Amino acid sequence: MLVIGIDVGGTFTDVVCSDGATTWKAKSPTIPDNFGEGVIKGCELIAGQMEVGLEDMLSAVERFGLGTTAVTNVLATRQGLRVGLLTTAGFEKHLHLARGSRVNVDGWLEMPWNPVGSADILGIEERIDRGGNVVEPLNQAAVERAVHRLCAERGVEALAVSFLWSCRNSTHEKAAADIARRAYPGLPVFSGVELHPIQREYERTTMAVLNAYTARALDGVEDLERDLRTLGLKVPLLLLHSGGGAMTVADARESPLGLASSGPAAGTVAAGELARVVGPEDAMCCDMGGTSTDVSVVMEGTAERRQQAIINGLVTGVSSIDVESIGAGGGSIAWIDSRGMLRVGPKSARAIPGPVCYGRGGTTPTITDANLLLGYISPESFKSGGIELDIEAASAACESLGAEIGLSAMEVAYGIREIAIAEMEKAILARLASSGHDPRKLSIVSIGGSGSLFVPTIAKQLGFKSTISSEFSSVLSAYGAASADIRYEKVLPVDLVLPLQSDFAAEFEGLKHALDSHLEANGVPGDQREYYCEADVRLYRQKAFITLPLDEARIDSDQLAQTFKALYAERYGPAAYSETTMVELSTLRVVGVGRTTRARLPEDARGAEPAGQLDPSAAREVWTERESPIEVPVYHLDALHTGHVVEGPALIDTSDTTIWTPPEMSTHVRSNRSLETLVA
Repeated sequence: MLVIGIDVGGTFTDVVCSDGATTWKAKSPTIPDNFGEGVIKGCELIAGQMEVGLEDMLSAVERFGLGTTAVTNVLATRQGLRVGLLTTAGFEKHLHLARGSRVNVDGWLEMPWNPVGSADILGIEERIDRGGNVVEPLNQAAVERAVHRLCAERGVEALAVSFLWSCRNSTHEKAAADIARRAYPGLPVFSGVELHPIQREYERTTMAVLNAYTARALDGVEDLERDLRTLGLKVPLLLLHSGGGAMTVADARESPLGLASSGPAAGTVAAGELARVVGPEDAMCCDMGGTSTDVSVVMEGTAERRQQAIINGLVTGVSSIDVESIGAGGGSIAWIDSRGMLRVGPKSARAIPGPVCYGRGGTTPTITDANLLLGYISPESFKSGGIELDIEAASAACESLGAEIGLSAMEVAYGIREIAIAEMEKAILARLASSGHDPRKLSIVSIGGSGSLFVPTIAKQLGFKSTISSEFSSVLSAYGAASADIRYEKVLPVDLVLPLQSDFAAEFEGLKHALDSHLEANGVPGDQREYYCEADVRLYRQKAFITLPLDEARIDSDQLAQTFKALYAERYGPAAYSETTMVELSTLRVVGVGRTTRARLPEDARGAEPAGQLDPSAAREVWTERESPIEVPVYHLDALHTGHVVEGPALIDTSDTTIWTPPEMSTHVRSNRSLETLVA
């Protein structure tokens, strides 16, 4: 019985397969025009390692998890469907005003990108007040005319519906959506209140619009699932969503936007488990892939979340793991700006052409080329993983770029690495500042093929206590896809000042029943289902809120208010509110979790043996300083087991990544073949 996890990245498609005792891993180049091809190729590599046929391997799979960039790519390239929007008459400009927000575009503040053209937004005569009372009945004939105009005359390919105060009374909005579905049965129609039934009409509107925009993004995923079934797969394909859980393709069809941060969420889930295994359960997660670096936080092994993800500058109601992203990955391209300054990213070489050293047509140096030239990675170790690295080509590319500003090849390579470190530190500091965490109490978990070459240096410079990595660091997001539980959530808008006059017991049961239906449809047995409740609490009429765990049996209003005020004072200072300030319960949320078959980190079979003498397998020159290199001992991870200690400076090579131990730091081999590098 096998478990497979896949993470489709910008450069590589990572695959992890486990039978509970042995874990196999592989990397296959991502095919941008057909990501399913890279997935199947990765599965073939795993089958080859197991010495079985692909069909035989897939037929034995009990769980197949996929972290996909399908929705992310549609949003990044802005190649979604043409969307029409029906809203309350008089509020046609609401979406385009974007609450006055601006985004930074090459140093200029501009309006956020908008997926709906002004001419494709039509106002409908209807009105419901904030109490849920009908002020003006819905003009159904006007809805029919508007839908016909948008579809037949304007050529829209998907429709969003979002009316004012539908969170208080959804009858008008649901009726309008039903009219559109009856009139055009094949048209994707998304209702804001069905997707996100809470106060804040802007978030409801962006949820409806972006889901409509990405409605066809899963076509390639469905093609992949069909191909896998033809090859022998018998179980449903589970997709990792932004909240760190898994859901079926059919569920993703109902809300495709939930897959927008699938990859980073999968990495954070796996990082949380790795942190629990090693011991320090509070950690920063640094996921450095081929295109970007994603930073998140796990506390007590659980990822910190946000209820309003920002996607392409638009505030949405997507519940997601809180991730800070920058364009600094292994494939990030170096360039010279108009001031004659060396820059790195955000443009990436991706899988094609890839870094120059991959020999696939790349001509401009990337972070990977710089690390190769500086000695941090070795052509020999990557060759054992099936990848040929051309150091001469990397050197020539750095020399060519450096000629523009009077730098040598080695100076360019050193500069690329230092800029990448500075950008990653900036993202980590921003994440720390937004959450109020003390780095001295945290470790950094390294995720991605390039992360372990940078994270130890960053940890030392920013004052973290240690870093954590493992032999699966380069494919940890794929491991997360193989281990995430099925997860759904339902919300109830409250917006009442504490103390409450109701315990909301009946409402809780209604939400749990709805979640039960989802979990049952996914085949989760009753004894494998868990539920927990949350409350979004804020100061009266304030926009920001804090999410608190809740005892579903009852709501203790006094305790809830006291807990909120204590956390608020800790985060923003005790002078941020007065004791007489009213506290408001904004939203109640019930989360349903289905425990499924999942991958486990393999134990080190040699863990009980004495650590023994540890000798390096080789040595190589590494440019840790700009002026000259130093000779650094090199160890191979296969030679290490629980109890070994590697003193820095040193490098630990594997077939698909390298782990750097800076001077005055030491790397300790922990259980499950995990590595903890301690900051001196």
